[in-house]
Amino acid sequence: MIKFKGARVRGQLSIEFIIVLAGLLIILGSITLPMYERARGDAQKSVNLADAKEAATALANALNTVYAGGVGARQTVEYWLPKGVAAVYARENIDDNGTPLSPSRNGRMEVQVWFDLDGDGLPDFTNREAVVVVETLLPSKWYENGELRPNWENECPLVEAENLKVGPAYKTLTNRTRHRTTFTYTYELGRPRPRRILVWDENMKVA
Repeated sequence: MIKFKGARVRGQLSIEFIIVLAGLLIILGSITLPMYERARGDAQKSVNLADAKEAATALANALNTVYAGGVGARQTVEYWLPKGVAAVYARENIDDNGTPLSPSRNGRMEVQVWFDLDGDGLPDFTNREAVVVVETLLPSKWYENGELRPNWENECPLVEAENLKVGPAYKTLTNRTRHRTTFTYTYELGRPRPRRILVWDENMKVA
């Protein structure tokens, strides 16, 4: 009878140990899993920002090359847009009312890559963490102090920025996409802004 009771006690202790161990594992998992998910999310965000920076730099360098080459110059660049990109612009950093369109006023046009971080399908214009900005050599119509640049119509080429926007066919909310963009510098008399940089953006491949 004593041996039987001892075996029963040992069995009860083993069950209790397993229950306690399972509880500890559940608690540990409830703590470490969110930490892991957050760390993975932060790492992916860093990768996406790095890809966006690389894409914006490639576009800015191509624009700089075409601008420096003058009328007739042409440049094609290939790059990846990461998951979550909602819009790409090459534009002034101040609008016609003097309102900043980017975190800086530098007197130059910029390439801006905007993310959709809240998942509504639109660029998060009110969130400065949602944009990657690379300055170009192209003069903006506004000086750094916000004053209008004299004769800006002739000095500042018009970049067909609408063709750099990520349209419905190019949405990268769920996929990483490879693009090929061609810039061509032209001069067309009779236009309000005769100097123009034509843009052709081609979505090549979805990763």
